[in-house]
Amino acid sequence: MKAVITAMWQLFQGLLFYPVMIGLFLWVYFTDKHFIFGLLIIAAILWLDPIWRLMWHKAVEFFKTR
Repeated sequence: MKAVITAMWQLFQGLLFYPVMIGLFLWVYFTDKHFIFGLLIIAAILWLDPIWRLMWHKAVEFFKTR
């Protein structure tokens, strides 16, 4: 049962991550917040999304070997 709950949680996170971030972008835009909040959302995407993290680590590894 624990494996099912873990799998469902990972599916939930994967399917809702970008819609939530897009919703935050729209909220920042329509409520006319300061642009720094948009930059913070972009930073959160780059930090929290494992694909961007993997690309960052591979790029750093590539340039360290050069």
